[in-house]
Amino acid sequence: MASDGARVEESTRVIPLREIDPGNEEFRITTRRAGDDFDSSLQRLGLLAAPLVLGGERAVTLLSGFRRVEACRRLGWEAIAARVLPSRTPLYACALKAVAENSLQRPLNLIETSRSLSLLERHAPGGKIPPEDAAALGLPGHTGLTARLKTLCRMPAEVQEAVLEDAVSFAMACELGRMDEEAAVALARLFRELKTGLNKQREIVTLIAEIALREGSSPRAVLSDPELTALQSAGELDRNEKTRCIRRRLRQRRFPALLAAESSFQALRQRLKLGENLQLAPPRDFEGTRFTLTLSFERLEEVGRLRAKLDELMHHPDFKTLLTGKGTGFAEDPVP
Repeated sequence: MASDGARVEESTRVIPLREIDPGNEEFRITTRRAGDDFDSSLQRLGLLAAPLVLGGERAVTLLSGFRRVEACRRLGWEAIAARVLPSRTPLYACALKAVAENSLQRPLNLIETSRSLSLLERHAPGGKIPPEDAAALGLPGHTGLTARLKTLCRMPAEVQEAVLEDAVSFAMACELGRMDEEAAVALARLFRELKTGLNKQREIVTLIAEIALREGSSPRAVLSDPELTALQSAGELDRNEKTRCIRRRLRQRRFPALLAAESSFQALRQRLKLGENLQLAPPRDFEGTRFTLTLSFERLEEVGRLRAKLDELMHHPDFKTLLTGKGTGFAEDPVP
């Protein structure tokens, strides 16, 4: 590495846990994981890997081993063996050590990568991480990518959790990061529940932004729509149904003509009195002029009745109105 951080001498000694400030997470890289089971491991095997700390006159600063120290506290331990760096160790060297203790042992997740880049940049001379240091630690060196990655660890906790769960991609997290915090948190919660793909997430975000702009409100106000709230809490709907209904509701608000077209079509279809063996469907989202007519039957005589119904339908004035678009309000002006 460009720095001498990797060559700082360590000593090993027993540190009372009371000397480690539990509120100081300046050098924390690791994220908390639901599957961690340090408690039982410590009880069975003891502390196999000593945490790394920066020495001090009255207290020491924890550099790595946060989850191990937390487990020791839960188990009521009073002291642990720790590797200690001299108090005069430069903070950038400490940051290099903290990152290396994690990145050289296992792949970092996105949040850990973000924390690593932010930590190193805070303490690097001139605020810039030497490319050779980033490469040695397995961190990205591309300026544009690192700039976006660093924003992740500053996002609301709910957004970070969504990223860790793979409910929100890095690309979507960057989009949420440009929104106000309340809206970003509300969308992160929604996406964690729906578990939709990136394309549908982008559609939802775009619709919300356009509705807010059109109505002179905010994304958070759009998300507070009582109908949307009811859909999110509808226990009788599965995730796919919820997603479909939420997207439909947002499209209706974004394109009011769509709602009018649906109402017009429903009224016209009722007047046609098609019966249960004939199903008439409009163009998808009322874009275009291609309708779908579905026939269902079990016996030959039913086909004869359907043929008669089709002949009747061909001469029905409302059916002609539907196909010409006159008076329906949607065939002439499809939803953009």
